[in-house]
Amino acid sequence: MLRPKSTISAATSKIVVVLAFLCLMIAAIFGLLGSYKVDALRTEVASANAARDAAEHRRVTQETELKARETAVAGEEAKIAEAENRAAKAGAELAQSQKEKTELQTELEEKQNEAASLQKRIDEAGTTAKPSQKLAATSTPEKQPTPTPPSLETKAEPAEETTPPPQQPNRRKTSPAKAPEVGASATTISFSSAKALATFAPLPKYPLKVRSDSVTGSGVCVVSVDQASGRVTEASMEQSTGDSTLDKSAVRAFRKWRFKPGTVSKVRIPIEFTMTGSSR
Repeated sequence: MLRPKSTISAATSKIVVVLAFLCLMIAAIFGLLGSYKVDALRTEVASANAARDAAEHRRVTQETELKARETAVAGEEAKIAEAENRAAKAGAELAQSQKEKTELQTELEEKQNEAASLQKRIDEAGTTAKPSQKLAATSTPEKQPTPTPPSLETKAEPAEETTPPPQQPNRRKTSPAKAPEVGASATTISFSSAKALATFAPLPKYPLKVRSDSVTGSGVCVVSVDQASGRVTEASMEQSTGDSTLDKSAVRAFRKWRFKPGTVSKVRIPIEFTMTGSSR
């Protein structure tokens, strides 16, 4: 009777040992699985941190590139604005050049017209000078008037010398009041007197720029005249008006003047620019 009990207890102890071994194996397996999962989680966390750091680096890099692009765009815009300013300035200079070219062409046409008119007057004077010389040669033996100073000599018209008039000396005295012979030294005469001696006397222009700025002034212009032709050979401001634009306008106008031949050689002409828009 005792033998079967020992057999059962021995079998029971073996079963317990087997179950315990199985539990230990299961626990070991679960432990290994847990450690593997922990390692996997740690690896994922490290990967996530690395990805986050890479994303932050990319963000910083993109912000830097964006700032650099904004700086480059601002520089390009500044260059474009500068180019537009240069283009506008070049356009203004081109318009000014075209305006000056038009003015020069107008002055050239005026000078050509003046030259043609002067040549015509020279031709007419050449055709009328021959009869005058012949009449003077025939009248000299009959009457020789008292010689007068060079400042009193005048050129009479051919029609007035057909016969020697008895009152010729008195008639000559009226000429110096209008056409004094100034010789080498210049004589100051009024603007109206100078204009009376001239055959062509364009008025100096009052430039719009200085007129709009209410610039006025008065000065004295000295002109040298070729007595043979009456053309102005040189003109300069002896006394400035105080503004270079007004001086240039006066000199440019007086250079175009034409005087009666044999009347003057050098004259000082006062000039005044007033707010009325005219010169006198």
